[in-house]
Amino acid sequence: MESIAIISVTVHGAGLGQKLRHHFEADSNYEVHCFEKEGRASGDTAEFFSSMKPHMETWFKSYDKLLFIMATGIVVRMIAPYIKHKSEDPAVVVMDEQGHFAISLLSGHLGGANEWTADIAQFVGATPVITTATDVNGIPAPDVLARKLGFKVEDFSTLREVNSALVAGERVPYYIDDTLFFLHEYEAVAKAQGIELIRFNPHTVTGKATCETGGENAARVVITDLLLPFGPRTLVLRPPTMTVGIGCRRDTPKELILHAVNDSLANVNRSPKSVASAASVIVKADEVGLLAAVRELQWPIHFFTQEEMAPFIEASHIEESSFVKETIGVGNVCETTALLQAKSQTLLQKKTVYPRTTVAIAQVQSK
Repeated sequence: MESIAIISVTVHGAGLGQKLRHHFEADSNYEVHCFEKEGRASGDTAEFFSSMKPHMETWFKSYDKLLFIMATGIVVRMIAPYIKHKSEDPAVVVMDEQGHFAISLLSGHLGGANEWTADIAQFVGATPVITTATDVNGIPAPDVLARKLGFKVEDFSTLREVNSALVAGERVPYYIDDTLFFLHEYEAVAKAQGIELIRFNPHTVTGKATCETGGENAARVVITDLLLPFGPRTLVLRPPTMTVGIGCRRDTPKELILHAVNDSLANVNRSPKSVASAASVIVKADEVGLLAAVRELQWPIHFFTQEEMAPFIEASHIEESSFVKETIGVGNVCETTALLQAKSQTLLQKKTVYPRTTVAIAQVQSK
């Protein structure tokens, strides 16, 4: 579910914001909050502020999408200190209080601001203002595809170069690893965006040659979770294909956990950017080193209870450690939590023991 904040500073803007709130709340994919200036309220459900400045950082960091109904200059000055990177910033759209124009201001592609601007404009009858080069030229952009499919961009400097190549009229082919579990879903979404995905098998010489079509320096997009050698103008998009189950002893340092995880991913030749989530047992929910490691890796982590794990271990015939079982109540942490989180029965790496740490990697097979 995406969170939306609608912020207004005039009575007319507040009324327009409420109209949009009701529109978006009709879609169960959104959670919407209206913030209205004291003394200029709509009379509908809202939270109130006397000054935007004290709240701006919280809004910017807490919401996926921000709609400001006010002058663009005010918004630019307010959000400037909090802008970090297109991979982190929320979608920001600005609209005048009469609803004449809706402006995509920030995070047009990865944050979805361009598409959201078009939706807002259509609903209120405004003119959408979108200035991203690929959009104004009617060219499907790889970062839009990445957002729609939940992919991560391997290298943002290459993203800029590939988008520039697209705008310059270069042919930029899209290749997809045909061993990916959700291959057909990815192809369907890409087709809806006007993008043809060319299949290749990364484990064959022919597949490797396919991705080299046009020469080593040709611009291209490749979708895979594997660590493969590509040319300097190859944009790699990483689909979320794995979960990493982690077991560790009490007070294990972050560095040991990071080494174990990175070594495990290298063993299966997969990118850390294709890890959808880490997982462990609930008794590790306060483990400082573990929490620091996943924070550094920028992975979410889910902690399972012993009551969730025990029946799965029995049904899946997972080998247990008697010592671990006596200690925490279940005898296998890393394999069990990785498979539970992946909703899968497929391990890419079985339980592997490292100093004070165990790691298993599962293939995501359900959403």
